[in-house]
Amino acid sequence: MAADKASYRNRGGILQRLVSAYKRFRYFSRAGSNLVVKPSAEFRMVKHAVLEVGSNVTIQDYSFFQLTMPEPKVFIGNNTVIGRRNIITAKNRISIGNDVLIGSDVQIIDHGHGMRRNVPIRLQKAEIGFVEIGDDVWIGAGAKILMNVTIGTGAVIGANSVVTADIPDYAIAVGSPAKVVKYRT
Repeated sequence: MAADKASYRNRGGILQRLVSAYKRFRYFSRAGSNLVVKPSAEFRMVKHAVLEVGSNVTIQDYSFFQLTMPEPKVFIGNNTVIGRRNIITAKNRISIGNDVLIGSDVQIIDHGHGMRRNVPIRLQKAEIGFVEIGDDVWIGAGAKILMNVTIGTGAVIGANSVVTADIPDYAIAVGSPAKVVKYRT
């Protein structure tokens, strides 16, 4: 019985390594060692998209990366975990630092829709920006990180928070919109 369980785990490990190797080859411009990409992670990218990750990066189940026109670039640092069901959508630039933990169901988006009154929203061009997330950041489950924000080194973003403005280094921010409530000690 124990031998059967060990054999099953070994086959699962081999399958996971094969999936990660295939997705690394197929989707990543550059990837460090020990990349883990779960089988259900999905990537939709234009041909000239740039997706670079450091070493020891894990992309959990059902994560969705959409890199679309005009010049999408996503950079993820070393020892970073992208949680289950994350959505990362880039038209320009999203940068995620080293040692970042991102909980489940987080959305990171570097663009938004135009909202002028005289043109239907569906016909307006996207407003394109950036997202910059520093090192040693923890983003709680369900958070939304919207365009044109920088999250500083060591910051913590509370679950279900909506980040619409810069968050300073080592700040703990919660709410919708996210506001700093204290600092890490």
